[in-house]
Amino acid sequence: MALRKEVLALYRRIFKIARTWQSKTGEAEQTRVERQYIKNEARTLFHKNKEVTNEDEIAQYIREAEARIEIGVHYMIPYPRPVNVPQSVLPPGVRKRKRDEKLLKQSKPIYTKSLNKD
Repeated sequence: MALRKEVLALYRRIFKIARTWQSKTGEAEQTRVERQYIKNEARTLFHKNKEVTNEDEIAQYIREAEARIEIGVHYMIPYPRPVNVPQSVLPPGVRKRKRDEKLLKQSKPIYTKSLNKD
């Protein structure tokens, strides 16, 4: 039950950030677009994960959301930051080795875990 309160508080926090969000450029149209993106992204991810019951998985999603909030507020960019792939990993289309797959998995930051899950 404590996780439920934490999730609801996080949801409210995200929407409060969306209400007060100002774009980096300060343009009204860009601010409106970014505010709408924040709201849509929150709704989509929360709706997608509403059936999750495993407490460890819920805690991981909470950490991911908090990381995205901190990064977004710090850099004033609501969109997820791109992932930097290690240079030693082969490009797409080339036969992958287990080492490459492990490096790719390790290089993926916490704030992008739910983006690729369908």
